[in-house]
Amino acid sequence: MFQNFWILLEKGGVMMFPLSLCSLLALTVIIERVYALKTKRLLAAEVKDAWSDWLKQKPSSSLPAHSDALLQMVLEPLSGFLPLPVSRLEERFSDLSRKVRNSLEQGLVYLDTIAGVAPLLGLLGTALGMIRVFSQLSSTGTAKMEALSSGISEALFTTVTGLSIGIPALIAANLIARHIDNLMLQLEDDLNELVDQHGVRFVESP
Repeated sequence: MFQNFWILLEKGGVMMFPLSLCSLLALTVIIERVYALKTKRLLAAEVKDAWSDWLKQKPSSSLPAHSDALLQMVLEPLSGFLPLPVSRLEERFSDLSRKVRNSLEQGLVYLDTIAGVAPLLGLLGTALGMIRVFSQLSSTGTAKMEALSSGISEALFTTVTGLSIGIPALIAANLIARHIDNLMLQLEDDLNELVDQHGVRFVESP
């Protein structure tokens, strides 16, 4: 494994170090977000049922067991203050939803950054390689064309590597962002359903 890495480093030059770091970081973020954003865990139907039961019995029952569900992240902080005036309830829903989205989007900034930076690092590596190639041409004698073609192919290696990292990172970032949008829409639907069913528990009587 390490032997292969050194071969790649020899072909791509010093810029292969930051490119390798970008690749490792992107892969780590993607795996972590795929695990963290599992729909079945974040939108667990049993959590919505538990909160529906609690709203029916409030204040005589204890809070539903803590979980990682999005609904839990919104309703648990509110539970001790219900019912609230409509304007205040909407404000709190909005604030808590932003906090939920922020927690779901952890790591996406790294994917977005890698998607933009990796190709640029690849281009920088190519530029440095071309500088090295042309600076060495004067010492190649009659083999200039062969040395030039060989040097260019090696210099372009970092560009290919950068694009190979940046493109998957960009695709993954967009897919994860879309998945988060869908999760937030479903959370909004679940909240609206609970408010429709138990409005008196949420909204303070005028």
